Amino acid sequence: MPISLNVLRELLVEAGVAPDVAEAIRPDVPLLRQGVDSLEFPAFCLVVENRFSLSIDERDSLSLRTLDDFAAYLHAAQGEATSTGAPPGRISQDWREVEGGRSYEVGPLRPGDGQGVAQLFYMIYGDRYPVEDYYIPERIEALNAQGRLLTVVARLETGTVAGQGAYYQSSPPNKALFEFGQVMVDPAYRHTAMAARILREMDRLSRAMAQADGFFGEAVCTHLTTQKFVDTQGYVECGLEVSLMPAGTYEKEGAGCQRVSCLLGARIDRDRPMALYLPECYRRELAFILEGFSLDRDLRFGGPGRPAAPETVFERRRFDFARVERVQASRIGADFPGRAAALDQEAAARGLAVVQVFVNAGDPGTAYAVAALRERGFFLGGLVPLWFGTDGLFMQKLYVAPEFDAINLYSPRAKTLLKFVRADYDRV
Repeated sequence: MPISLNVLRELLVEAGVAPDVAEAIRPDVPLLRQGVDSLEFPAFCLVVENRFSLSIDERDSLSLRTLDDFAAYLHAAQGEATSTGAPPGRISQDWREVEGGRSYEVGPLRPGDGQGVAQLFYMIYGDRYPVEDYYIPERIEALNAQGRLLTVVARLETGTVAGQGAYYQSSPPNKALFEFGQVMVDPAYRHTAMAARILREMDRLSRAMAQADGFFGEAVCTHLTTQKFVDTQGYVECGLEVSLMPAGTYEKEGAGCQRVSCLLGARIDRDRPMALYLPECYRRELAFILEGFSLDRDLRFGGPGRPAAPETVFERRRFDFARVERVQASRIGADFPGRAAALDQEAAARGLAVVQVFVNAGDPGTAYAVAALRERGFFLGGLVPLWFGTDGLFMQKLYVAPEFDAINLYSPRAKTLLKFVRADYDRV
């Protein structure tokens, strides 16, 4: 399982390092030379041990100086756990076999269910799911207790978890927009109604989530099953993420391409009126997307006038294993073309496969940002309501060859989106 630098930076903060110091840490420079003091460093080692359920040998600890050192050490430790085909860490130690033909109940996650959820992730994705939290039973249960993750499980009469689905806070800056997904069922129960019952319970739960303004999901385009599930939950297709994930992530599910694309869909339960500043070049495409929703929007299409704000506000996150960077452009400034150029050049130098930029469509500089991105080869991905609190216009650039013909779509609306996205890719 890959260890992302973002996770290690989060653990630095958990160990007491100031967030701005952790964010600025270079992975190849010793931590003690970058503002991490002699008390914070051992605290960081303890946090790492707890998160990954291991004990760092005293001799090994002497060689751990940089974030790159820690990432390599953790990768090697996990490699030892998986070299015989065994799951990593606590998943292997407490593995519970799923027996077929048992009765089951569906409901919210309870203490002790984290082990079964982690097993499902390993069974479906092997060690390649890009978020480490879902391989750590205690972390799964802690996130549920905090309300950042709401997991629904199918629990056998033996107490073993055989299926699950979840709502979780993920990429959107608006934490009231929850992601819907992670619906997984053990092979022994895929011929039953377990998945349908999980989805019904998730739908019931979502209607009672006062903390949620809405939900979005990313349905894989290697098959139609997930898309059909999402369609029954009232989600509206609103974007297409081309070549988002390496196919190895889904190799146990039979992905037949190099990289897997995902269909974006959203359901908005609590809307708010707002003005959207949209580029004239995408009038037809964005009007089509918005027609699928019942939203209160004042649409203002226009050209790329220079924004009044001098500086752009970016939030960047890299998913190292997927070779993807996702950028949130919450404010558009006059410096946006230079920021876009630097982003593009860094992506090429790092060997990324995809860069996604979500532009705050409530900012009057949206068209200016889109024009700058298109000059760098970015093309339309879609528009997700309430992504920032305001809506997010999604642009993307590929540094690998797209496999448009490998994208399988269920609904006529999704197929129209693909035509729009592919046509814009060809134009830029």
